[in-house]
Amino acid sequence: MRICLFSLCGLAVGCATAVSTPSSEQQGSGLPGSTTFEPIPGAVDPASGSGAVAASCTQGCAVFPTAPLTANVNGKAVPGDAATRFGRADDFDSAGGPCIVEPALAVGSTPGALFPANWLRPRFRFRPGKPTDDLFELRLHAQSLASDLVVYTTDTTWALPAELWKGLAGAALDQPITVTVRETSSTTKSRPSGSRGTFRIAPVNAGGTMVYWATTSSEVTPTTNKLAGFRVGDEGVVDALTVPEVQVTDLVAAGGRDLRNNNKGVPPGHVECIGCHVSTPDGDAVGFTDHWPWNDVVASIAPSSVGAAPSWLTPGAAMLLDQPWLGMMSFSKSHFSAGDRLAITSYQKRGTDVGFNDAANQGGDRIAWFDLETSASVPWTQGQPDPTNAAIKAALGTAWGFVALDGEARSAVTPSFSHDGSKIAYTSASATQDGRIGDNAETDIHVVPFANRAGGAVVPLAGASTSGVSEYYPAFSADDRLIAFNRALSTSGKIYYRPDAEINVVSESGGTALRLAANDPAECSGEKSPGVINSWAKWSPSVVSVGGKSYYFLLFSSARDYPGTHKVPANQYSPSDTRASQLYMTAIVVDDATGALTTYGAVYLWNQDPTTSNLTPAWDAFNIPPVPPPR
Repeated sequence: MRICLFSLCGLAVGCATAVSTPSSEQQGSGLPGSTTFEPIPGAVDPASGSGAVAASCTQGCAVFPTAPLTANVNGKAVPGDAATRFGRADDFDSAGGPCIVEPALAVGSTPGALFPANWLRPRFRFRPGKPTDDLFELRLHAQSLASDLVVYTTDTTWALPAELWKGLAGAALDQPITVTVRETSSTTKSRPSGSRGTFRIAPVNAGGTMVYWATTSSEVTPTTNKLAGFRVGDEGVVDALTVPEVQVTDLVAAGGRDLRNNNKGVPPGHVECIGCHVSTPDGDAVGFTDHWPWNDVVASIAPSSVGAAPSWLTPGAAMLLDQPWLGMMSFSKSHFSAGDRLAITSYQKRGTDVGFNDAANQGGDRIAWFDLETSASVPWTQGQPDPTNAAIKAALGTAWGFVALDGEARSAVTPSFSHDGSKIAYTSASATQDGRIGDNAETDIHVVPFANRAGGAVVPLAGASTSGVSEYYPAFSADDRLIAFNRALSTSGKIYYRPDAEINVVSESGGTALRLAANDPAECSGEKSPGVINSWAKWSPSVVSVGGKSYYFLLFSSARDYPGTHKVPANQYSPSDTRASQLYMTAIVVDDATGALTTYGAVYLWNQDPTTSNLTPAWDAFNIPPVPPPR
């Protein structure tokens, strides 16, 4: 596939915080001629809910009220003569205008955001260009609409009401929607200043559920980390899995003699950390790497059995995953049915080669597969590791084993199993520590055939295996056509939580890597990338093709400025940069005829909890409780 970048044309900048919502009358409920998006028959994926949509109105659509809306904030009323203070819609001074932060807007050749039609309603957030300006006009315009939406407010944040968002998404698909924000003073009359840009709405719905690791401290305890989640379009989040809910009680220490006990506020043998998680293909469970010595765990996330071991996970498989020095797990839809239910992960070489051993060698990581339904018996008795290690060795090759990495001269970590089960992309690292990427390491993305557990010849992924550059954390798109990965321009320093990391994508067969436009905060914000800790890219669970284009959506974390920005309390294990991260969504569109890619700006998910640092997201068909509707 040939990869090239098309730029979008646009106008001035884009910026948004807490939500100020007009009354139901102001929201325009039941407006004559209001529209909705309708799924195209036969184009919806029943598993994820994604699919192509068609507009029910294409011209002269009466989506917005003809009268302006007003949003008063904290008792500060909008003046009755607000409209006359701003005058004609195009009368503004573009110098010194507001900085529009949410959503990302097209400015010149910089692309704006592309929303799925069923996404969380947009929030508009901006920073005044002048400290004395306290009155704002927000205007939305699209060619297909009968009238613009005009909002007067004294706040710098405003979210489009749900009914108006539904109408806009039905009537303005796949066309530029112009956002103009003007500002002036409520006490002195002066010519308003303003900024302008565009975003778009894709002719498709996104589907699935997002589950992410939410933490409040670098010190991992049962109360400082959890998994939170929400479905596409939700305006809040729910706890998907908490540490106390996980029913694993028999995690073993590195030497195999005792239950693991790190004095983190949990009883010996219990789970401490549930980050670095991925979904099982059925959406009912998560696989994650616990705290030191990095045992792997699989736990149900389904509301009817939350925290329990899945019914298909046998005691022997759970014990094999209990070995120390493992890494991030990955699953494939093609190897997740009865009789063929596998997990893959990295496996750090240890003194006894396999099994429990106190001392892991630094380096020599391999890719291991585990049969999650194995009938193998792996007993464990307090103080007697030898029988356990003997059983682990006896099960090697039948209940678990290693994928041959022919030609690999370095360690293999952070694997991503393709959805079709044919290959594994992983990070080839010159240095590792305890089953993860080491510091000051040369890292590249390599690919190996799975070949029904046999492995084969390793191939460096062209475009993601550049000498002297850090390329790591690969992730296959839902159709295995693209691979997203982290890229940083040097191999110096700690790899985890690197401020200079950015998200790139490349064809699964290799080529020229494409840096995503979503890496960049709004130019007017003063922030720049590299420098905002972009990381952990994960694809939506389906790809939607319509009109000769394929629509991909991507979730990632970033520590760029957001309302409630804070630093995570540090400890001796903290990265040098402790800014809290939040989640962002972006879109990538492939022209199916030419293979050309268009990337779009980032969309902040304003429904997430800003008081937690939100990392390592996963986007799949997770089976979690519904998020309560907004009041």
